[in-house]
Amino acid sequence: MKSLFKNTLAIITFSLVTASIAFAEEMTAQTTVEALNNTWNKAFNNSDASSLASLYAENAVLSPGNGKVLTGRAEIQNLFKSFFEAGLKNHKLEIVTVDGDDKTLYQVAKWSASGPEKDGVTATYSGITTSVFKKDANGKWIARTHIWNAGN
Repeated sequence: MKSLFKNTLAIITFSLVTASIAFAEEMTAQTTVEALNNTWNKAFNNSDASSLASLYAENAVLSPGNGKVLTGRAEIQNLFKSFFEAGLKNHKLEIVTVDGDDKTLYQVAKWSASGPEKDGVTATYSGITTSVFKKDANGKWIARTHIWNAGN
């Protein structure tokens, strides 16, 4: 009887520890991606194309939902610069799901932004975005791929 009790207790303890570790890893991924999103939004909302581009790997791939694929920081920076010149601002991200491990993270999120006012009405844009982040050689999280669509 003591053996059965000890085995049962050991199984319950193992299950709780395993579940706690999985929960902690999920929360770490969530917290990390939230911080990455906050940094991204801050750079966007400050119209800082250079800072935005620095959040991507040198050879990152980005698709802005128009069927085009951009590769590298220079192309990414030029895209964001054109957005700022067009008056886009107030970017927000709302995480739908996030997962990963200590080397790779991904998210699916809802995004929204506003454009310039025309005839007293502020243009609004929104859609879904997917990002994959990897740690670089210095241990910094950077975007490797970023894709979004627009569906107002």
